[in-house]
Amino acid sequence: MTILYKHKIAFIYILVLFIDRLDLTCINIVLPNLAKDLSVPISVTDKVSISFLIALSISILISNYLGDRYGNKKIFVGALFLSSLSSCFCAYTNSFDLLVVFRATQGISVGLVLPVGITMLYRNYRKSEYASITSYTFLPTLIAPAIAPFLGGIFSDYLSWRAVFILSATLTLLTAICAIFFLKEDSHRIVKKFDGVGFVLSAILLINFFYTLSFITKNGMPHFAIISFISTCILLGTFVWWENKINYPLIDLSFFTHSMFFKANIIQLCFQICHFGFIFLVGIYLQMGVGMSATTAGIIMGMQAFGAMSSSRYSVKLFNKHGPTAPLMIGLAGIGIITPCIMFIHHKDMILLGAILFFARGVFSGLCGTPIQTLSVMDCSQEKLGQANSLFNIGRQISISLGIAASSILLSYSLSMNNLIGVEDINPTQSINIFFINFIFITVIAFIAILVSNNIRVKKYIEVKN
Repeated sequence: MTILYKHKIAFIYILVLFIDRLDLTCINIVLPNLAKDLSVPISVTDKVSISFLIALSISILISNYLGDRYGNKKIFVGALFLSSLSSCFCAYTNSFDLLVVFRATQGISVGLVLPVGITMLYRNYRKSEYASITSYTFLPTLIAPAIAPFLGGIFSDYLSWRAVFILSATLTLLTAICAIFFLKEDSHRIVKKFDGVGFVLSAILLINFFYTLSFITKNGMPHFAIISFISTCILLGTFVWWENKINYPLIDLSFFTHSMFFKANIIQLCFQICHFGFIFLVGIYLQMGVGMSATTAGIIMGMQAFGAMSSSRYSVKLFNKHGPTAPLMIGLAGIGIITPCIMFIHHKDMILLGAILFFARGVFSGLCGTPIQTLSVMDCSQEKLGQANSLFNIGRQISISLGIAASSILLSYSLSMNNLIGVEDINPTQSINIFFINFIFITVIAFIAILVSNNIRVKKYIEVKN
């Protein structure tokens, strides 16, 4: 049986996405083990994640330019080799500072691979197939978090945190070799003058933004955070002014004048707040508020991924038959309704109820991923797919960080209102008072996204399918 070229691209990209999500999730799990082995406080290990995230976001900015300038296959394969090499360095270093540097290098490579890979993918599929192929690329983001707690636990208890990087390096190297033999160079080349000033401004902006969010997450909103937030706004205004001024901007901000792309980003912002903001909160709620062990809480939370896997393909049928509005509104409504219901879990032995609620929430989450990603590129020409994907991926990273930061700030507020200093002081009798406002916030955000989804015109997208 002959395998179509577009299916080869899809397989390689899905594999890359799976490795990235597995690597990212497992590393978060083994951070305590890493801190102990390298003799650093657990409080500073967030530098490993922040350096990766900042480097990833900055490299996304230039991924489209490099792909057009040197060829998408060359950048894709080269970035995979760089990721494998930097992961090896992470595995064998005995210096925490060097680990942060190597992790940032790995972030640069991943920031190039993901947008370039999905651009190659979409350029080989018809628009009527976007929803279907997107649902498959969405699966690794669900499967990896489902198995990562178990895999991370094995690494921590029986092997080492270094095994995470060794596994990632090996899988990435094998994928790079497959890419060399199976992928073809992309024929789309539109080389424009590089916007160096815009790149420097955006890099400073992203570094300031992510460090500000990290600081707020840990320390709330003291004067330093307020000043840093104001400086971020000034940098953002300067960047927008510059990008609108020049002929060949680093980021084409005119994409935001396109209704579908703008709405896709707003819905994505709300969805990521609902998803990652919820994950941040519910782990604390189940362990500190209910009294479950970390293992039990991880197993229950993993049911959400299985629920999402069960519905992600069905979202394609809804999308093709009714347009994006149907799966988005059903999914977001389910997320909004079920989230506060998590507080019905008020005892550590209520494992079955927890599994049912998280599975159900996952079913509704699984309906949202495909239409959000698909909407972002439905109005794009083949030539502008790279720019659209780069911009959308940056928006995703920012949305994830905002979701975690917003939940952290609300949790800190709830703790202070209940005269508590930290999450370690929470007990089951106080948990409802502390988490009620946080879970209701998630519900409100979900229904804001429903209002945006309701304004999407359906007819156009049904015609694309036909």
